[in-house]
Amino acid sequence: QGLRINSVSPLFCSHYSTLHNTMEDNREKAYKFVAYSAVTFSLVAILSVCITLPMVYNYVNHVQDQTRREMEYCKNSAKDIMSEVSSVRPTVSGHLYAPSNRTIVKRQAGCQGCCLPGLPGPSGAGGRNGKPGVPGMPGIPGF
Repeated sequence: QGLRINSVSPLFCSHYSTLHNTMEDNREKAYKFVAYSAVTFSLVAILSVCITLPMVYNYVNHVQDQTRREMEYCKNSAKDIMSEVSSVRPTVSGHLYAPSNRTIVKRQAGCQGCCLPGLPGPSGAGGRNGKPGVPGMPGIPGF
């Protein structure tokens, strides 16, 4: 009346065995593909790091050297400017700055009339009024 569990047709067994072997082969191929892909990607990553890391190091080193050179240039330029500013001094004749270079004075020593300052120029326009001052002290009390 019913199915017998113990009895399986030989056709089904051979078909199942073939199907099972095919699935195992496909699974094995899939695992091999995944394993080879992982190894390949790992090798590519390692080679990329081995190639790009020295390039990045050289670039950073180049930028650092260039920055150091520019800083030295900036420091030297600032020192030159400060030495030029310190060599300029106010004069008694009313001009704001005159060079303190003695060679100029020696060269101009033979020219008595041409190197004297001229008359002052006309007065400039008046400026704006200033802010009001602080109120003064109160006066002495009366009688």
